[in-house]
Amino acid sequence: MTGTNYTKINPTGIDSAIQQIQNHLFRKLDWENCSVFGRVYKVPSDKGIIPRAFKAGKEYQDVFTDDRKTTTIFFVDDDKHTTKEGIKFETEVKIVFMVDVKKAFPAILHRADMEVENLAVELIRSRSNFTIKQIEKGQDTVLKEFNRDGIKKVDLQPFHVFSITGTLTYQVSCFN
Repeated sequence: MTGTNYTKINPTGIDSAIQQIQNHLFRKLDWENCSVFGRVYKVPSDKGIIPRAFKAGKEYQDVFTDDRKTTTIFFVDDDKHTTKEGIKFETEVKIVFMVDVKKAFPAILHRADMEVENLAVELIRSRSNFTIKQIEKGQDTVLKEFNRDGIKKVDLQPFHVFSITGTLTYQVSCFN
């Protein structure tokens, strides 16, 4: 994949587990001009909650559809993380894909939404720390907890917004 993979230096906890999946997607997808972000922060604003992701240094940015990109990928974690022993945690994570399907699969003449989804599922299901539960489709469903005023393109050809939701298991470091 060409584009940008926005990673953290020395991530820990959930960010480390997410970054492993993030790096896997960035390496395996062969689409041009993509942005792959880690976990978004749910930032309150006067218009509602905005998803902002780490970019570099102390910079964070909004992560909505950009018609110049083939895809934007980011992760949304649930606000509840559970554990039995205080070291290994589980939480629901949504991996959001905002894809221009014509750019992702230019040789396919029909709407290649299923080809995009199938490829994403295939890449994610190979991750041992992520158990897929469901796929959601459409920006109103996938991004329901966020203010969507910043989305300029709707979920119509060639754009496709979907998410793969599942349980992510991660470990926290124990400091002595």
